Amino acid sequence: MLLRVEEGGAFANLALDGAIRSAGVIEPREAALATELTYGSLRWQLQLDRTIAAHSDRPPTELDVPVRIALRLGTFELLHHPRVPARAAVNEAVELVKELKAGKASGFVNAVLRRIAEKRAAPSPPDREVDPAGHVAAVHAHPRWLVERWIAWLGLEETEKLCAANQILAPATVRVVRGKGTIENAALALRSAGVESTPGRYSPDALVLAAGAPPALHIEGHGEGLFQAQDEAAQLVSLYAAPAPGSRVLDACAAPGGKACHLAELVGPAGSVLAIDLHARKSRGIAEQARRLGLSNLRALAADATLPIPGETEPFDLVLVDAPCSGLGTLRRHPEVKLRRTPADVDRLASVQALILGQTAKAVRPGGHLVFAVCTLVREECDEQVERFLAAHPAFREDPPPWSSGQGTDFPSWSGDQGALRDCVDANGRLRTLPHRTGTDGFFAVRLLREKA
Repeated sequence: MLLRVEEGGAFANLALDGAIRSAGVIEPREAALATELTYGSLRWQLQLDRTIAAHSDRPPTELDVPVRIALRLGTFELLHHPRVPARAAVNEAVELVKELKAGKASGFVNAVLRRIAEKRAAPSPPDREVDPAGHVAAVHAHPRWLVERWIAWLGLEETEKLCAANQILAPATVRVVRGKGTIENAALALRSAGVESTPGRYSPDALVLAAGAPPALHIEGHGEGLFQAQDEAAQLVSLYAAPAPGSRVLDACAAPGGKACHLAELVGPAGSVLAIDLHARKSRGIAEQARRLGLSNLRALAADATLPIPGETEPFDLVLVDAPCSGLGTLRRHPEVKLRRTPADVDRLASVQALILGQTAKAVRPGGHLVFAVCTLVREECDEQVERFLAAHPAFREDPPPWSSGQGTDFPSWSGDQGALRDCVDANGRLRTLPHRTGTDGFFAVRLLREKA
């Protein structure tokens, strides 16, 4: 799995799910260990590489990939699993190198890991007072450039909390499909399938699955359309968009389809959702999800959101742009993202987002809304993107949160939990979830009202 992530650019969750399924019958504890080793090695990779470099005459980047991965696995166990005997961690890594046909390096792997095993500790981080960004980056295994941006935005203490939260595996969460049952009924159905759950704090449609639950795809009730896997923060985006029943909606960057399906539930049978994605395969996947959930008011289409939509001339009441982004709000689920992203990626993606916003803005009717959302936590793709758009599009203005106009009665403000509301919405009324505050993915969204043609 780690080879697929390192060499093939795979996402760890997909590689892990596919590997466990292809393994056939496997004990739950073995699957849990495979999950821990995979995610742990990625989550702490920057720390592991620092440790390996401190005990080797060659940096990890100069090693063959199988050797590098075997060293990381052994180092992860030595640093983060104190109950595992040092001899066992070292021997397993050496045997793994041999299995990966890199046996010539077995002596090297053995020597490096034996040195690490003497103290079973990472090198000391930079001093917090002298180099705060370097300290946080080292302690919590985050890229320095990202830590520096977060400190400039959030301050040192909150950045430390955010980075620490990113190192904790996110819980599995599902959205209960409204037309198929209630939260209570869905929880009972999950329990009968052997999966415990608790209601989410923020979304009225969310159930948080207990630790160790299998992927939602494999739980009884999924095939019948009872629920859909979706983080609670992602559910809040659709609730924050607050389409009126009967609305005509465009989801301009719809894959994998969770928000499009949620919006189709919210607008009801009198409304409609057009879900577009650049890739035909992903569009077919969205259509299949809609069929599974019984959403006949959702249509999926392969189309480029930076261009006019073929055959569509009537404007929309709501356009959701859940734009391609750096994904830096999802590091608990996708730790490999922090290892791949660069500042240049942020700039490139911000440019793509601006193109999509400029095109899709034309599809919003006067009096309608454009909702921009991203699952990232850097200002260039969030607040600064909104400010640039508003400066270039005077027909739009930022609109208050939905509850201020009597809409959005599903949003947490109506549950009486004002603390929950403050967790999710900033002083400007923009949706903003931070993992260390909410326990969800990090999301940003803003509502933009088109006042004139």
